Amino acid sequence: MTERVAVSRIIHTIHATTDIHRCRALYQDALGGLVFAENYFPAEDRDAALLYVTDHMVEPMAPRHPEDLTKPFARQAARIGQAFHSFEIKVADGKASSEAFRAAGCTVASDYGVFFFVRPESTGGVLLEVCELSMPNDPWDRGNWNPRGGAGHAGRVTGLNHIACVTADMASALRFFTEVVDGEILADERVLAPQPARRVLLRVGDTQVAFLEPEDSGEGPFGAFLAREQNGIYALVWNVDDTDRARAHFAEKLGLRLTSPHCATSGLAIEPDDFLGARHEFVPG
Repeated sequence: MTERVAVSRIIHTIHATTDIHRCRALYQDALGGLVFAENYFPAEDRDAALLYVTDHMVEPMAPRHPEDLTKPFARQAARIGQAFHSFEIKVADGKASSEAFRAAGCTVASDYGVFFFVRPESTGGVLLEVCELSMPNDPWDRGNWNPRGGAGHAGRVTGLNHIACVTADMASALRFFTEVVDGEILADERVLAPQPARRVLLRVGDTQVAFLEPEDSGEGPFGAFLAREQNGIYALVWNVDDTDRARAHFAEKLGLRLTSPHCATSGLAIEPDDFLGARHEFVPG
């Protein structure tokens, strides 16, 4: 067996949006996000902000000229709309990892050497960014990094519980995340809510990622998700230390609608349309 590519951490989740300023403000106001960098990447003509919600980095990203479909990010944003775009894994050597993924039969795109993307057909449906570089000004790289730096905010988030992904091809997801990279299966079970599905929980680097495969991909919220253009990420699931206070902050203070029927967990969620297309769920913890 070929040696698996080692993943040291999941760096961040990218949230594709058309309004970088509003998106950044939502993460700050609703979830207590702390912005530490902003940038413009000319090669893809897109603006981005880097922020932490307690221990997980999120990167809101917007094409500066969305009508210019010669740029890869603009094409992706036009295809999926406002939604989670991808998550990014940290590797030691970008070029070597790209070669290893290609050798394993994976399709690699937008390869800039030090970072690139692995297309969803190779991962069970998730668009995956791979990078060897540190993010600019990333507090994680500093000796005084505190993953609870944003704790105490009215949103009551204490940390990321997991990234929830929905797949129509569990076998491909498990092959990539446990055979091509060094992910570890933590649990494999059948769940009934919000619909019957197989749920496999993995540890990838320092983060838990759950893959959910509905038994009937033509029905239910997972079926609806799979039927539309998307890159596999269904929700970010956060721990909160006071659900009632979180609910009051989201709904009463900020006027965000809450929902629970389509949650990948037993918690509650902010209505995705109120969070620029991204589903954020909250569970006690």
